[in-house]
Amino acid sequence: MSRKLAVWVFFSCITMGAFAQQGVRVRGHFESDSISIGSVVPFSLTARYPQNRQVLFPDSTFSFKPFEINGKVFFPTKTTNGISYDSVVYLLTTFEIDSVQSLKLPVFDVVQKDCVAVYSPLDSIYFSNRVAHVPDSVSAEKLPLKTNTAYQSVQWLFDYPVYSIIGAILIVVILIVYLIFGKQIRKYFALKRLKKDYMEFMERFNRSVEKLSQGFTSRKAEETLLVWKNYMENLEKHPYTKFTSREILRLANDASLESALRSIDRGIYGGIQSPVDSFQLLQAFSQQRFNKKETEVRNG
Repeated sequence: MSRKLAVWVFFSCITMGAFAQQGVRVRGHFESDSISIGSVVPFSLTARYPQNRQVLFPDSTFSFKPFEINGKVFFPTKTTNGISYDSVVYLLTTFEIDSVQSLKLPVFDVVQKDCVAVYSPLDSIYFSNRVAHVPDSVSAEKLPLKTNTAYQSVQWLFDYPVYSIIGAILIVVILIVYLIFGKQIRKYFALKRLKKDYMEFMERFNRSVEKLSQGFTSRKAEETLLVWKNYMENLEKHPYTKFTSREILRLANDASLESALRSIDRGIYGGIQSPVDSFQLLQAFSQQRFNKKETEVRNG
């Protein structure tokens, strides 16, 4: 039985109430004596009719009030001596609380372009209360309550949809801020990094010069020069640590730096003590280059 055919039949039928079409016998009954809220009870509907007749059973579009249909089970037609036998079991549930609930279902006898509804006898089922007695009102003093003020740990539920929306909004805001203020932000961190590197260099270089002033050695002079070369290499991105003094002077072209480097080289390679003033000239040169770089970044 197709769904479209059943719907057409239901809306076109002439309901006859308790009238029974001659030759069609219908029976229906609950297969349980009682039912409770939300539980499922089977209702069996059977029909006997002449083999040459066509009958239709209600489907899920039919109103089973006061019950609701949860499913149904069809059984194959059996025919004996020209009499056909059909049966269907409907799985019903109820959310009504009437003490007695009744139901009768039809079988539709199709005749030419119309049909006749032949109903089963009315069958009833008792409603089973799970609560024996519900008082109208109960005072809090008479309720069997237990007091417990101890902290009870409750599992925290993460609200994924809400936090996903918040996260998406934050990402959009960050992108907008970066697009508008990205250049200023990059400049700020570049200047901050530049100043931090210079301060760290000054601390290391001054400490090394102080040790050198306490007792000059070629090794100490070389280590102090290497501190300066490392900083200049990081500042100007030229390989100062691999350059000789001649190559550094060719790159820098600074008269005071030339005097300082020659004096320091005599101390490293000739064992002649270099004056502290020579290292102070290196420091002054570094400060000039730092100031120049800072101006470039600030105006960039």
